[in-house]
Amino acid sequence: MNTPPPEPRKWARVRQEGAHGLRRGAWYAVVNDGKGSFVVLDVYRRNVPVDRAVLEVVNDRPMCWSIVRLTPESLAAARARERDNLEPTYAVCPRCRRRAPVKTGTMDMECVHCRQVFLVDWATPA
Repeated sequence: MNTPPPEPRKWARVRQEGAHGLRRGAWYAVVNDGKGSFVVLDVYRRNVPVDRAVLEVVNDRPMCWSIVRLTPESLAAARARERDNLEPTYAVCPRCRRRAPVKTGTMDMECVHCRQVFLVDWATPA
């Protein structure tokens, strides 16, 4: 009996701040995309249901730094400043999900944590 090949894995990231508990700009593997109102994501080896309305879902694993633009007065910007000494606009590594400072116009960056170099996606900020 022939088994069909597995479906390609989808990836998702949150598009807005909220009570979902996920970091903006970080890509998570989709475990279940049942077309309902929730998508189940693999978040550090835990299955986490997230409201589809706050997600961006893509068919292939992104290989570019995500750009996150926060309003300077938001709680998320204050946390990023306190925890990682980041400005309201920062980048997130597509491989290890680490945050990093970024200068406007930077075309590619090396992640200091995973040592991989990726292009910076300025066109579709998270």
